[in-house]
Amino acid sequence: MSYKIEASQLKIAEKLVVLNNRAVGMMTRMYNIKKSSGDSKVKPYFLSDKKMEGAIKHIVRKFPVVDCRSNTSTFEHVQAMSAEVTKSLSLYYYTFADLLDLKDHIMQVLTTMETCQCQLDVTLNYDLTTGYLNLVVNLVTMMILLSRIEDRKAVLGLFNAGYDLQHGQSEASFPRLGQMILDYENPLKKLSEDLGPLNRLIFSALSSVGPSYLRRNKTAEYWRTSNIFSLTAAPGQILYAAQTETMACEYLSIDIIDRWIIFCATICHSTLLNDANILSMWQAAVQTNFCIRLFRDETFLTHQEIQTYFESTKDKSKRLQDLKEAIHMSSSSIAVHADRRRFLRSSLRELSLLLRDQPGLLGPKILYVWMALGAGRDEVIWLLRHQVEMPLIAKKGNKTIDELIDRQIPELLFYMLELRDLVVKYSAIIQRYYLQYVSSYDSIVVTEEINHASGLSTDEAILLTDFANSISNINSDTDLRALRLDWFRFQAWVSVSRNNFQLSKHRKLANFMNTSVFHLKMIDLQDEMLRETSDLSIYCFYPKLAERHWINCLRLPAQARYVLSFARLAGHFTSALHDMCPEEKAFIIEKALAQCNSVIEETCRQVSFVLEKVAEHEFGLAYQMTPSAVSVRVIAQVLQQKGGKAAAAAAAAAKDYFVAGEESHRVDRHALTMPDKLQTTLLELCAALGVHRQIHVADHTFAPRTYLSQSLESTFVDLLHRMLWEGQENASNPRRPSEMLLALQAYMTVFQNLDTAISVDISNTMQAILLQQTQSVDSRNKDTITAFYTKWYLEVLLRRASAGHMIWSEHQRSMLAYGQEILPFMPDQYSDPQELRALVQIIGPYGIKFMSERLIWHVASQIMEMSKIVGSYKEALQVARSNFDNAEKMKEVLNMLSAEPKDKKGANTPCAADAILQRTIIIGQICAFRDALHDALRDVVDSKLPFLQSSFNMFYQNLDYVAKVKMGEMSAALGVKGPVDMSLVNAVRAQNQNSHPQEHYINSCLLMVAIAVSIPRIGMVDQSIYRPSIQAASNNSHCVPIAINTIGSALFHLHDQNDIPMRMKEFLALASSGILRTIHERDNGRTSPDDALRSHNTLYIILEQMVRKNHWISMNVLEACFPYNLVRTAYQQCYEAEPQL
Repeated sequence: MSYKIEASQLKIAEKLVVLNNRAVGMMTRMYNIKKSSGDSKVKPYFLSDKKMEGAIKHIVRKFPVVDCRSNTSTFEHVQAMSAEVTKSLSLYYYTFADLLDLKDHIMQVLTTMETCQCQLDVTLNYDLTTGYLNLVVNLVTMMILLSRIEDRKAVLGLFNAGYDLQHGQSEASFPRLGQMILDYENPLKKLSEDLGPLNRLIFSALSSVGPSYLRRNKTAEYWRTSNIFSLTAAPGQILYAAQTETMACEYLSIDIIDRWIIFCATICHSTLLNDANILSMWQAAVQTNFCIRLFRDETFLTHQEIQTYFESTKDKSKRLQDLKEAIHMSSSSIAVHADRRRFLRSSLRELSLLLRDQPGLLGPKILYVWMALGAGRDEVIWLLRHQVEMPLIAKKGNKTIDELIDRQIPELLFYMLELRDLVVKYSAIIQRYYLQYVSSYDSIVVTEEINHASGLSTDEAILLTDFANSISNINSDTDLRALRLDWFRFQAWVSVSRNNFQLSKHRKLANFMNTSVFHLKMIDLQDEMLRETSDLSIYCFYPKLAERHWINCLRLPAQARYVLSFARLAGHFTSALHDMCPEEKAFIIEKALAQCNSVIEETCRQVSFVLEKVAEHEFGLAYQMTPSAVSVRVIAQVLQQKGGKAAAAAAAAAKDYFVAGEESHRVDRHALTMPDKLQTTLLELCAALGVHRQIHVADHTFAPRTYLSQSLESTFVDLLHRMLWEGQENASNPRRPSEMLLALQAYMTVFQNLDTAISVDISNTMQAILLQQTQSVDSRNKDTITAFYTKWYLEVLLRRASAGHMIWSEHQRSMLAYGQEILPFMPDQYSDPQELRALVQIIGPYGIKFMSERLIWHVASQIMEMSKIVGSYKEALQVARSNFDNAEKMKEVLNMLSAEPKDKKGANTPCAADAILQRTIIIGQICAFRDALHDALRDVVDSKLPFLQSSFNMFYQNLDYVAKVKMGEMSAALGVKGPVDMSLVNAVRAQNQNSHPQEHYINSCLLMVAIAVSIPRIGMVDQSIYRPSIQAASNNSHCVPIAINTIGSALFHLHDQNDIPMRMKEFLALASSGILRTIHERDNGRTSPDDALRSHNTLYIILEQMVRKNHWISMNVLEACFPYNLVRTAYQQCYEAEPQL
């Protein structure tokens, strides 16, 4: 009785739980130290300090006996930095000290269990056996990890030296720590010495695992034959609960069992490998694993390490022969695992589809889920470590490396995550099912078996009875952790020898208890079960491999729909954290967020890339129907009929032509065209992004569809910009507006079709993008299409027009090329009504408003320059204004304005009159182009919104002058020209804020006088001859009437003196008298040859057009001061003379 009490007081169950958890935490800290010591950014800087190099070398060479007092010169720098050294290395040092303490506790528990002669059997005392084996393997792993920390001697010795220099003595635990470091230089040999005497317990534990391991470690063909994961294999039993006598062993990780077998059997090889069963298990484990997992991405190269260890043992010949046999058979293991993964993909897909359709089956068939998830996780972990280590193990040219490439691994991950989601989503169903199952069945059979049990002590009977009573009255608030721990304690109590109660004689009770504990886990430990069976946080420590996996997944259309599995795997990374190593929390969370973000961003980028290719194809089809493309094909057909070299060139020019409906000629649907492949890839990628509305990673939420919307916005804008410049960043001329509109429509068609593949609000996205493109800059503060076109029209088209390289044709309403200079573009292809209407549809009313404002700003600048000239001739212009009917004085004023400037800056500096006329013509060109823009805008609005346009026209026509002026901006937005250009009024006001109103008014009057006085000089130039066929003059002098009307109405409206008609009549009187006077002088021969009129008809037409287009004066006013028969004669003579030009 006293021995029984002693066994219960040993707390074996509690110690196994605590020490295993502490061992995992210790391995986490050691792993962190190992990685930190190899990273120069994190590693303590003085370990790489040149001044410390001598001391570190001395410490490593003499370790662990280091006399820092006898080597003062060597440790001089350590003496100076002793406080900083001990502070920086304290975490490292005391981690090793904790490891030493933990190792002692583990060895104490293992020795105690060996002394108590515990009976271990995984089918009976599952918790005790697995806890024991895990503790042994954790000890082995810790010691191997310790031997792999390169700077362990330097860290310990340097800390102790600094401590000694500070306190006058070594740190208390340093002697034992130093000895441990030396002992475990060869960890397998030392572990064999430590654990060799405990081989009896290890033997019994591994022997009990054997049947389950050999039964589960089968080929995929055996799994297929036995329908291992199929719920439909036995339809009649589909509603029955899935149960076996060894429930927990069914989903126990094969990866964990392999570690048990390889480490335990290798260390205790002298006894364990003499047993045929354990030898066969060991050979099977070695055969299927070229390397096994130590901790995270730290691996143990099975074949190399064991061979090296066996070569140092006494009975090496026999053991090496066993190892060689296993290695010889290992060549087929890669194919075996590949076949397993193929089987698991189909099995998990079938299982997830069935459970998604019938989630109620999760209750009775949850065991199948854990088995399938466990098998999938084992295969994924096996593949990861072997893909990293096999290239290092295998020889160059070995084909086994290529066989490790599995392009379908994303599909397996996807269905594993699907099953996890189903468990989480329907956790309430599982919980409710097992609450009823435990209270209605398990409690009854367990109570019955307890009543039949004999040999129980009082404490043991009370523990089991309380367990049975608790599960009979179970509810969702019951603390089930205590019940499971009680069963663990019971296993520890009754597994010692000399106990009156033997579990092996009450196997039925053990099976029912283990089954009940499994059912209890289904009630409150579903998250833990998911972590145990399907945690893939291992991906956190294979970042390059993970990146390679998901990039390959994106490249393979058949797997692309599973790519977000890698983003969701980032949510598992926090499972790798441990409370004993809080310093790596931020790093791992950052890696998780980075991977999730990278996967989603790259997927969206791939969607954008595919969309770009589809859009380019769509644009190619649309472009084929344009007149320019059709003309190329027509010419090509004509040339091909003629034959010769021209036929070959024509064939090359038309080779990219796609015949509509050519895809219908295919006989086999599997013969995919490039558009088919792109569309398939696009659908798969959209399916990936559309599966999950949100992805949760480390308390952060990622929305893939939001990522896609942002990516589409950025891609669409970039595509438009590339299309605008025809794919050339340094192109001088943008694409024609009509072609740009065609591309825009093709791209929008492709993007809008995305709605059929994924639920994304494409319409709103497109509207937002296109609305931004009507502004000067977009949301990213980059230039828009509006800005590009505005800049080009102002700085290229209109600048060349002002230089005399183009003519504005009133008849064609476009710019025409003129002169000897060869232009890099055809002006009419950018400025005719069709192109401007296309431009309006691209940049919209806001864009037209922006462009108009920029145009008018240039007009205001020209007016400002003209005002400066007027200021220089103010007195003379005042005389002309008051003496317009005095021919002599008017002639003097004109001569003064026509004289060469005194401060002549260059050979081509014009006189004041010519400068005024040149700027007036430039203003006229700009205003004519602006009016053409507004006409195009009006046409587009009329076609798009006819009811709105007609309603506005009716309303606008019934307004008076004042109301029309007030509605100037509104009418301009609809393309309706008002009596006053309010944008010019505002621009002039902004540029003359510092001017006195009355002074500016006088200057405005004199400006009009200056223009009127200078107009006769237009007729003195041959280029001013009017050409009726295009309604233009070669020097664009026909634009003067538009300029006069625009300038006059704006300037005099600005001063609000209601004298616009009076000032326009004044202008007409001055201009007409000047023209008539000049003609009279010519007729009387009183002019020099340089001042002779060469195109007087143009002057008449300018006056007539100015009056005809003016809102303030009528033709009656013109008739009163200028004979209209001269105008008619001018038009007639121009029409008659044009064929001779």
